[in-house]
Amino acid sequence: MLYHILNSTSEAGSKKNYVIVPENHQEFSNHITTNSILVTQTKAKGTGDAVLQAEKHIKENLPLVVINGDTPLIEAETLKNLIQTHKTSHATITVTTFNSTQPEKFGRIIRDANGKILKIVEEVNLKKHEKSINEINCGIYCFDLNWIWNSLKNVRTSSTNELFLTDLIEMAHSQGKKIESLNPQKEYEITGVNTLIDLSNAEKHLRQKINYSLMSNGVKITDPSSTYIDINVNIGQDTIIKPNSHIYGNSSIGENCIIGPTTQIYGSKIGNNTSINSSLIKDSTISNYVEIGPSSHIRDNSIINDHAKIGTNAEIKNTIIGAGTKSGHFSYLGDAKIGQNVNIGAGTITCNYDGENKHETIIGDDSFIGSDSLLIAPINIGKKVITGAGSVVNKNIPDNSKAIGFPVKVLKSDFKNGSEFGNS
Repeated sequence: MLYHILNSTSEAGSKKNYVIVPENHQEFSNHITTNSILVTQTKAKGTGDAVLQAEKHIKENLPLVVINGDTPLIEAETLKNLIQTHKTSHATITVTTFNSTQPEKFGRIIRDANGKILKIVEEVNLKKHEKSINEINCGIYCFDLNWIWNSLKNVRTSSTNELFLTDLIEMAHSQGKKIESLNPQKEYEITGVNTLIDLSNAEKHLRQKINYSLMSNGVKITDPSSTYIDINVNIGQDTIIKPNSHIYGNSSIGENCIIGPTTQIYGSKIGNNTSINSSLIKDSTISNYVEIGPSSHIRDNSIINDHAKIGTNAEIKNTIIGAGTKSGHFSYLGDAKIGQNVNIGAGTITCNYDGENKHETIIGDDSFIGSDSLLIAPINIGKKVITGAGSVVNKNIPDNSKAIGFPVKVLKSDFKNGSEFGNS
């Protein structure tokens, strides 16, 4: 939630964001933008006290925008409008409000007969005749910097020894200061996230915003309601995202791809004209014109090069697959370097783990690995090698050879004329 708020403030033109955090704030540190400064509030003494903690850090003489941390969907355009309204009206305080059909749990905006804002009253303190008011406080403000610091120090503490930021509105009114208001265009922007239900609703709105933005830029999302895409994901034009697909982290997908259905992509780069069907891709790079799936798993910094094909129920881990290489069904390729135009037969396994360490398998260009081959790493299989179906390959195989049996026997061949010339 914090990242989304800071992203909006930065887009709105903020050069520095001051984030008020508790003493134990390691989790916050992991989600701030580069122009953000963490300011510690040692004791939770109310929203007013939280803002006061930033006084000694702020040197700029600019309007001060204050945003509650539970409004992750606030948009940059709304913040720009808030600042502009504040400046052009020469207000001391500009408050973001909204006329809600469900004002419960929100503080209410109290106005006089002329429409001027008098104060903000929390729901628990509303009088009977005030409960019908549906104009709510959104928890987003713009303050005159020269006024706010001394005013906060003069706010009376509550019975719980807290300073409340909302008390500044009534103080400003009593001093005859100008108080303005701004209404966001979209109600979801000011949705407060205080429960798991609130969080689910906020995620739904954010998902819709992301998906619609991608669709407006030429990405076809077949069923936006079942498609989950993170805000940092980049997807090229004419790519199709089929239902129940999830794309997370700093992933990128090129043009003219088909992703899904039921595909998950985490922190990976996908090239152009690639098809990934019902598979899981994690922390890997998939190049152009690649076909993967269904039901395959690519993970741990694997690289799949152009025109490669990974079949059904295959797992690729920490492996480089050369251009034009095909890996058949039900195979496991781990800690391997596989050359170009290699055929990996169904059921092939690189036996990379000896119980203590992982070992590497190398397969040269144009080799043909027969179905159900077991490749016992560490091992180096040369170029244009053929292994027979069911072979257990436990030693290096030279170029232009056949390796057959259990244990494997190597037959040296002259691939130019097809003649074999003995065992080795």
